[in-house]
Amino acid sequence: MSRRKRKPKEPYRSLYEEDIANEITRLGGQFKYEAYSYQYTQAIRANRARCADCESKNLVREGWYTPDFFMACGTVIEAKGKFTASDRAKIKAVVSTVPELGEKLVLMFMRDNKLNRNAKQRYSDWAEANGIDYVVGTTPKEEWL
Repeated sequence: MSRRKRKPKEPYRSLYEEDIANEITRLGGQFKYEAYSYQYTQAIRANRARCADCESKNLVREGWYTPDFFMACGTVIEAKGKFTASDRAKIKAVVSTVPELGEKLVLMFMRDNKLNRNAKQRYSDWAEANGIDYVVGTTPKEEWL
């Protein structure tokens, strides 16, 4: 008999986000879930793209970023289970494009895994190197509430 995985309750996209929301509520914090989106620009790798008109390699892509939790105190929490290379590039682009968000953005990791199989650096090392506050687990820091 196969085991069924429980799905997250609406509006959450993952069980990890649901667990964080429950923990914030238990601690008396107030938040809005995915309430705002921010437009950002991200450089496209020069060896992959070129402008058809001018042959320039200085290209950017525009995207929208929607953080997970907007706390009443102004802190913005992004919850990450798996923190892929594209996730890391997006966070860097958002922080550089939207400075007011970069000052408030914090990360919550489900686990403190290595960045990839061969890496020595972990998720927490990456966050520290990029000046982003973080926590591993489902309990946010008290100053984030």
